[in-house]
Amino acid sequence: MKKNYDLKSLKRKPGKLKVDPEATRIMISLKIDANDLAELKNEAERMGMPYQTLINSILHRFITGELVDKRELGIVKFG
Repeated sequence: MKKNYDLKSLKRKPGKLKVDPEATRIMISLKIDANDLAELKNEAERMGMPYQTLINSILHRFITGELVDKRELGIVKFG
């Protein structure tokens, strides 16, 4: 597998992603770092919810602008 790819030759398809407006949820497949998933599962268990629900909540808050970047607020996590 190449280490570097020339992405300049790729062309974006016109239009937005078409989603069935009747669908409330759509199944996706996603690769995620094992350590990140373990932390998400631990946090979800602490909160008493399924980890997929927590991931969906995080994504929703990001998309709606409710998720705040601590670095932008000057809050730094140590240790």
